[in-house]
Amino acid sequence: MAAMMAVDHPGAAATRDWRFGIGARLALAFIAIVGLAVGACVVGWLSYERLSGELSRIANEQMPQLAYSSRLSTAGADIGSVTAVLAGAETRSEFNEIRAIYAERLKLLQSLLAESDSNSPVGALLPLANGINDNLRQIDVAAGKRFTLLEAMRSDIDELRWVQADLLDEAEPLVEDIRFNIEAETRNSQGAAALAEQRKSEALLTAVSQANLATGLIGRLVNATTAEEVQETNAFLGDSADELANRLGTLGNWPDSITVRQLSGRILEQSNAQTGIPNRKRSEMIEAARLTELAGQNGRLVDELGRKIAAEVVAIEASANAAAKRAAAAIDTGRKLLAAIAVLSVVLALGIGIFYVQRNLLSRIRLLADEAGAISSGRPTAAALPEGADELGDLAHALTMFRQTRDELVQSAKLAALGQMAAGIGHELNQPLAAIRAHIHSGSTLISRGKGEQALVNLDKIKALTGRMADHISHIRRFARRPDAKLRPTDISSCVRDALALLEHRFEEEGVVLDVSLPDAGRANVMAEPVRLEQVAVNLVANALDAVKGQPERHVSVLVEPDGAGARLIVGDTGMGIAPTDVGAVFDPFFTTKPVGSGLGLGLSISYNIVKDFGGDISILETGPQGTRFLVSLKGPE
Repeated sequence: MAAMMAVDHPGAAATRDWRFGIGARLALAFIAIVGLAVGACVVGWLSYERLSGELSRIANEQMPQLAYSSRLSTAGADIGSVTAVLAGAETRSEFNEIRAIYAERLKLLQSLLAESDSNSPVGALLPLANGINDNLRQIDVAAGKRFTLLEAMRSDIDELRWVQADLLDEAEPLVEDIRFNIEAETRNSQGAAALAEQRKSEALLTAVSQANLATGLIGRLVNATTAEEVQETNAFLGDSADELANRLGTLGNWPDSITVRQLSGRILEQSNAQTGIPNRKRSEMIEAARLTELAGQNGRLVDELGRKIAAEVVAIEASANAAAKRAAAAIDTGRKLLAAIAVLSVVLALGIGIFYVQRNLLSRIRLLADEAGAISSGRPTAAALPEGADELGDLAHALTMFRQTRDELVQSAKLAALGQMAAGIGHELNQPLAAIRAHIHSGSTLISRGKGEQALVNLDKIKALTGRMADHISHIRRFARRPDAKLRPTDISSCVRDALALLEHRFEEEGVVLDVSLPDAGRANVMAEPVRLEQVAVNLVANALDAVKGQPERHVSVLVEPDGAGARLIVGDTGMGIAPTDVGAVFDPFFTTKPVGSGLGLGLSISYNIVKDFGGDISILETGPQGTRFLVSLKGPE
């Protein structure tokens, strides 16, 4: 076989020098796919070259314009949002705050407009923004006058409230004096004097009430917001001022009322339509109207600016959209070409994958993998390996040779075990042969003496001995033949008894004590193949016998016990145990701790593969200085 392999290998090498093998075919497919990829790259490069030109124009021209238009639109909108608020400010501080925001946003807008070319449509908006700025200055003047008048009127109102308070304080003791005088004159029966005091009291009280009324009307006038409200308030204020002046004339000859007359005179001064608060209110209303008019003009200017900015933004967006459409057209063309190349690549790849890789390579590789698995597990296979003038054909040829070598090696291991049993076999045959010779001699003597019936007894004994020898030889021949691949229900106890029978002579010769515990026939059935199961038992028991050599206490135990799922075989010995560094390698092929020439190291490896093929498990149950026990677990019939 070695010579045959030596001849085949050079021939295979010579074939690989010129044949169109897997590597060349895959290289050709790779070149085709790479060619398509290069074509796709060329198409993509051309498409993206065109696209890059459009994107460059968008980035260098359109994007800055879009960004500029966005900033311009935002600035215009910001000004428009402040215009309405500016005219409605009620205090100088509120106006100044809004005015600062407005001026800042207007300055930003003017700076944006100044960035553009003066000949461009956007540059033409700068004069309009300047006009808004001029309008803002006029608003500043009108607002300044208005707030000055408002502040002056509010100051006058505060003064009048203090005057009013002082007037009430001065009038109260005068009223008390008048009341006292009236009572005194009445007791003295001076009716005319009492009447005069009564008139002074009425004039004083009326003057005080009219002064209070005038002060309230002035406050209302200052807060008035419409011309109708101002006109109506001025009419009431004039009537109240006239009445107050008349009452003060009545009190003119009363020296004690001089302070009252002075305070009331101050109220009359502020009620004067020409020089007092009504005059300032008219001026404030004029400035407010002027401010409203300027704000309206400002709003119209801002609206016009916003419309023109919006028009420019629309024009810029239209230009950008046109550039984007050109870019989209370039992308669409490139996409279609790339899609066509991609479809062609997919079709080519599928063709290679389905018709070559899947149907040729993978199917053959699966067959080779199944064959390799069968070889590794020790199973015989009948599948025809794929042939071909390529690398897989070489691998199939190598696996075929390896399977033959494996089978021969396993068979050699069995024959080696039989060789070790040769002495025992001779012993087993020599004893019956000696007994047969003795019975033949005795039978001949009995026949010569005419004792035929007694000679028949000897013949029956000879028949029994020859049957025993035939059974023993048949058992050995059955163990030596190649096993069957089909599993069937098998009595594990019977296989163990046959294995022990093959090794019985070693127990006698080596002085080893055997402890056996087997259930009755039929109670421990498992799914197995009898010959290979017997080989497992022989390998385990033979290893146990080897382990107890030279030990002071030589015991080997064999235990079979059924369980719920099948049965368990436990083989133990009283040897030195397995070294911790060797525990993980005991089931590896060709691993052995025996001296050279004492074994091939295949017993446990073959047993492991056989048990795995049965769907069971084999492991070291325990090991140590007191000995080792192996456990075989097998499944029962369904």
